[in-house]
Amino acid sequence: MRIRANNPSPMTLTGTNTYVINSADDTSSVLIDPGPELAEHRDNFLAEIGDRRLTAIVLTHQHADHSEMLGSVEQWAPDVPVYAVLEKFSRLTPPVADGDRIAFGTDTTDVLEVVVTPGHTMDSISLIHDHVLYSGDTVLGEGTTIVTHPEGSLRDYLESLDRLLRLLDEGRYSSIEPAHGPSIESPAQVLEYYRSHRLERIEQVRAALAQGAASATDVCDIVYHDVDPSVRGAAEQIVRAQLNYLGALTPEDE
Repeated sequence: MRIRANNPSPMTLTGTNTYVINSADDTSSVLIDPGPELAEHRDNFLAEIGDRRLTAIVLTHQHADHSEMLGSVEQWAPDVPVYAVLEKFSRLTPPVADGDRIAFGTDTTDVLEVVVTPGHTMDSISLIHDHVLYSGDTVLGEGTTIVTHPEGSLRDYLESLDRLLRLLDEGRYSSIEPAHGPSIESPAQVLEYYRSHRLERIEQVRAALAQGAASATDVCDIVYHDVDPSVRGAAEQIVRAQLNYLGALTPEDE
């Protein structure tokens, strides 16, 4: 079940998606990305959990629109472990690593498999359950995700996309539930577009540098000249990640 937070913005699209997955015997649940600290959102996902026992909370990455609700977790889930890559978010359990399996029920199918997918942020993970990939912000339901510097890495992001394509080819999942936007029923098409889009942008940045662009601001003026002013700051962050990938990031832009 997807529960969307009421926090729409140019960066969060229609809002942050929180997911509740119930166990096979319908007695327990796991919560993916509790979201922003909004009372209505908390009430909505707790209502979805209902009388089931919440056995695990999983954070796909550090950004506040996914993690802020953990600030009050002692009030609404005092004894529930939080699984995250970063120790500062982990609770009652060690930080997660690639390949970890998070059990949330007694059936053999009541398991989330952790797939480390850094790039959007260095702590980004995706999760696989029942042939569905819960992608966090690594893949969005609309548009493309942001990779910033220094909290993200374009090189890591491209490698994560390649890994997700391999897992798809292996039949490990067949659809994607993103943290923003609608479900993705054609993952191969979306992932291939994500990859080609990133490579195309890298070539555009190379061309801007060849034209004499000397800073992230200069490159952004050329490559992202048509972006909405509300996301100009994000565009400059993407450019810094691109310049870092190309080894062309100046000390002033660090």
